[in-house]
Formats: sequence, structure tokens, C-alpha cells
Amino acid sequence: MALRYITAETDRRMTCLVIGRAGIGKTSLLRTIPESEEVFTISAEAGLLCVRDMVESGRVQGAEVTGTADVIECLDNLRFNPKWRDRYTWVFIDSLTEISSVCYEEMKARYPDRRDSFNMWDAYAGIMNRIIKSFRDLKPYNVVFTCLAAMEFDDGKKPIVSPDVQLKSLKQRLTSFFDEVFYMTDVPAEGGEMRRMFITQPFLAFPGKDRSGRLELHEEPDLARVKAKILGAWRAHPAGVVRAWSLRGRRRERRQTRWDADAHNQRSWIRICHIRYLTGHL
Repeated sequence: MALRYITAETDRRMTCLVIGRAGIGKTSLLRTIPESEEVFTISAEAGLLCVRDMVESGRVQGAEVTGTADVIECLDNLRFNPKWRDRYTWVFIDSLTEISSVCYEEMKARYPDRRDSFNMWDAYAGIMNRIIKSFRDLKPYNVVFTCLAAMEFDDGKKPIVSPDVQLKSLKQRLTSFFDEVFYMTDVPAEGGEMRRMFITQPFLAFPGKDRSGRLELHEEPDLARVKAKILGAWRAHPAGVVRAWSLRGRRRERRQTRWDADAHNQRSWIRICHIRYLTGHL
């Protein structure tokens, strides 16, 4: 078997996990994908009402899945069907929470005896790991996973936000599968209004991860913009501050855009997050 060497061309894609509460607008992120790039949507939530106009216009295409066999069929077509590979640029999976629930119900039906619970969870973990990693590594597509947020408590009884999937070990490891993990939430903007943002780094109990090192703590929930920044194609606002640092002996430049809210609103947002963190209302 010939080795597949890493090149700049093969790595110009984005895979990310977007975590957020119900109704925050995760599915509506489809609107932030450029019109020139077609997207294949795998919907496990039996409804795309928030982007119905995009479905009617043909911008959003894909399949509604009711079982893991449907998900794997979509995977095989995206991987091996040349018509699909030439047509689609993005794969949008909505959501891992529903796929996890469907997989769990299938495994319960396969192993109805409670004495087989170990085999049931082992089979569940194997299928979910295969689905997640196979889509994550599905080149040349940009792949976006959405997932509901779950509130839990650590050993110190402090609230933490985690992905809402079945099986504790999968829940704890899920964010490690991705280079980019965004927590989508509301933050105060100018005038006291709330606006939606991505949290891209760990903050209090919020999950987040940015291995590119190019994103700010909070970013606009725009997939095209975030991808451009990660791949180095985004130019920051001229009012931004240029920072440089040494990484493994090489100098890299980073332009940090200013947050639109003033200092008072920034402090208010941190105060609100801290109160939510202490009271468990994240």
C-alpha cells in the first residue's frame, strides 16, 4: 500500500465540532457557507425548518437519516461516488446528539438482555468512533459536526459544559477528536443587546479548542470567515493589533481584531459568565 504524503493542498480543509444549547442557531450556520460551495447535509433531527428557504432553493441538499446504516451509506457515497465528490465541498452533520441516541437505541434492541450490557456499550462505542473519525477524515470535504450541550458537575461540584452524547468515555474524549471545537452562545454587545458568538478556547466551564492559533477567544459564528482565518486567507480589520511570537524557531504574525463591544461590555460578559458558572446556568 502506497503512502499518502501530507501536502499543503490536501490539508486546506476545516473540520470542526460546534456545541451549543437547543435553539442557539447551530443548524442556521448553513447560511454562513458561501453560495458558490455546495453542502451535503446529514439531518438526524428530522427537520430543517430554520433553513427551509435554502432547501426549497436547492442550496441545502442531503439526506434525513433514521439509523446508523443511513449514516454509513451517506459516508460511502461521499467517499466513493465520483458525482458526489465532484459536487460537494462541505458536509454538515446535524447532529451528533441525535445520531448517538439512534445508535444507542439500535444497540439496546440488538442486546436486550441486561447481562449483555458490556457488549452493548462496546458495540455502541465502536460504531460511534467509526462514524465520527470516518467523517472527520473525509477528504477533501470541509466537515462540520453539531452537538447539543449538556450540563454536568465535576468532582468539586462545579458545573461544566460537555457534548450531549451517550457513554461517558465518548463524551470525555469527543473534543479530542477535532482540531477545532467551538461553543456557541450569546454574549452582550453594544447597547446591551445580545449577539451570538463562538467561544474558541477553554473559558470557565465552556469547552473550546483552536489548534490553528489564529482565532480569538470569541469569533463571529460564520463558518466561511472562521475557515478563512484558520487557513490564513482572512485579513483582519486595520484597527487590529499585530502581535508576533516565536513558534519552534519560526516567527509568525498574528493580527488580533478588536471586539466590537466596549470595555464595560467585555467586563459585563465575563461577569455574566462567572455568575452562570457558579450557579450552574451555563
